Amino acid sequence: MINRSDPNDWRDLQTQTNQILRECGFESEVEKNVETVRGTVNIDVYARDSSRIPSLVYLCECKYWRSAVPQTVIHAFRTIVADYGANWGFIISTNGFQSGAFDAVKNSNVKLLTWGQFQEMFANLWYEKHLIPRLSEVANPLIDYTEPINGRVLRKADNLTEAGLERFKELRQQYVDLAFSAIPFFMPQMNLDFLRGQSITLRPSLPLRCSLKQSLPNELVKLPDDLLDASCLRDFLDIFCRHLESATEEFDQVFGERA
Repeated sequence: MINRSDPNDWRDLQTQTNQILRECGFESEVEKNVETVRGTVNIDVYARDSSRIPSLVYLCECKYWRSAVPQTVIHAFRTIVADYGANWGFIISTNGFQSGAFDAVKNSNVKLLTWGQFQEMFANLWYEKHLIPRLSEVANPLIDYTEPINGRVLRKADNLTEAGLERFKELRQQYVDLAFSAIPFFMPQMNLDFLRGQSITLRPSLPLRCSLKQSLPNELVKLPDDLLDASCLRDFLDIFCRHLESATEEFDQVFGERA
């Protein structure tokens, strides 16, 4: 899952759907009016993937209903998708679909999805387009500070006071595991010795405490508890970045700036 919690209401369902699609690299907006052959129609979430040639258009209807979505709504949405010429149409329902609903979209470009199924559909792309760049951006300064040989940082460390240099060495020892544990998650094809030659798959299995238990020796799992216990990708990213930024700030304070 990308997000931990379910949407609070219909507007939150639209907002979270739009956010995920934007973070996947799509041009996305809520409550967009589109012109079809039958007139103007308001779409809950409209998204375009311009990275594809030709670009792909997604129309999303977000149904935060107490009851299951009936076939009449599905047939109407199929018509809109066809009339507009969209590549895909998604109906995202928080309370399922009535009997026969899936027959109504059989052999069509309309998919009926729960909130969890929608997230799962885009989880790999979200990981690639949003999590990897963000984690790489935040982790790299701490990696520079803690890697064994970094001429630029070490030359600046030579100019520190004796107390500053001692503090720098303490921080390097304290945070080297945190810094380098980030690398497999934004360079997922790498094989590292401390991972016993095993490649990390594109998406980690969360929580890490369970997925790493069998593949890593206990002494090598030195990540913060809240990171090990994160159960969704967004929490995993936010928690990881928070720890990385906090550690980097301690180094910055030693140097008085970013070294």
